[in-house]
Amino acid sequence: MHRYSDKKINKHNIYLDSDSVPILLPCLFARYTEVAGKKIELIKRKNRNSDLIENVFEEVFIGADASYKICNHLGRFLEWVDKFEGEGNITLSIHTALPQELINDYINEYLITECQSSEAVANQAVNSLKAYYNWLQYFLDNKYKNIGIKSSHIPIARSNSKPSLSVKYLLPQTRELIYQSTSSLLEEIILRNGGELGCRSKENQGFLLKDFNESTQKYKGLLSLFKELKKQPHKEEFKYYLSSLYTKYSRSRFLYIPRYLLEKMEQYFRLERPLTDSNHLFVSNSTNLTRGRCISTKFGTDTFAKTRNKVIKEIQNNPEVYRSYQNIEFTNVYHHLRHSFGTDIFYNLCEGANKHYESITTTSAIYLTTANRLGHKVDGQFSNSVTKSYIHSCGLKEQLLKECSFG
Repeated sequence: MHRYSDKKINKHNIYLDSDSVPILLPCLFARYTEVAGKKIELIKRKNRNSDLIENVFEEVFIGADASYKICNHLGRFLEWVDKFEGEGNITLSIHTALPQELINDYINEYLITECQSSEAVANQAVNSLKAYYNWLQYFLDNKYKNIGIKSSHIPIARSNSKPSLSVKYLLPQTRELIYQSTSSLLEEIILRNGGELGCRSKENQGFLLKDFNESTQKYKGLLSLFKELKKQPHKEEFKYYLSSLYTKYSRSRFLYIPRYLLEKMEQYFRLERPLTDSNHLFVSNSTNLTRGRCISTKFGTDTFAKTRNKVIKEIQNNPEVYRSYQNIEFTNVYHHLRHSFGTDIFYNLCEGANKHYESITTTSAIYLTTANRLGHKVDGQFSNSVTKSYIHSCGLKEQLLKECSFG
């Protein structure tokens, strides 16, 4: 997919698919927005007859600068969708019917968390996608999409707006401090899965007990790996297949679980896990109706936030004890564990190959291996930005090691 601003003939943005065929609805929307100078807004208004507040769509006029930003951000969103063409339910051909959860993932997880976009940029993206999907509903009766920045991501976006960006790389010793501050073995393992396996919060649902099949292949479940622990006492790493059913954008991959982490998983299974018929290793131990059911997709996110706040309070109350530790901020999130894991993989591979991290390109074996371990697509147009984020974090890692006593 590509786009360009046609200032001579059509006088608006043109969005083309990979065969250079115009994508009709975005192009019509751009014409409406840039040439007519309008957008559709959802406005609250009091009904004169009932005195009740109603939500109604209205056409409003906008300036050239606003129309440019709307169409530019729509283009960025369509490029993001095109990046995952053919994977799961994400395709350009059905982008108008994408669930609002996925659209909000683009704003919150991709723009704010991964790209470290500022609050202003995130708000522009929200305004753009609201304008587009409101237009689709107003003229084509498309399903309404509730799009916006999540409350949990507002502090992150605001931190991104500051001259000094919050550091999303956490040193191994900092991660260890966080792991040790959890309230249960389940919470510890879930956070370690982020920092030591590179799992997203949702992907923790993909740890299955029984052996399973995917695409005619059979893969070992955790119960089989627990048996291997006893049969192979000298084996230090165990290979586990993370099914596409539980990964982002349906992109499966292998996880390489270190022995001590697999032992913690077995200990949790034997001693802490509630009795349940669930095939998921990690289940809720709550006293309500969710007990024994698979943990929620946000369990890792919520656990990290709770533990992070606890650690920050502990450091504030005992500054002398932790004076040599890396600074932990309220803007650090679960995803930073995964990013730290990826940075360590990238950094260690560079050292092993005796190459400086700034010399690595998107075609190098080091980058491809790192992308594979994290489940990243490597042939998309955003590959270079992902590489740059690791190069930047490698520099941060070296700087933090010098500043802290760990190095």
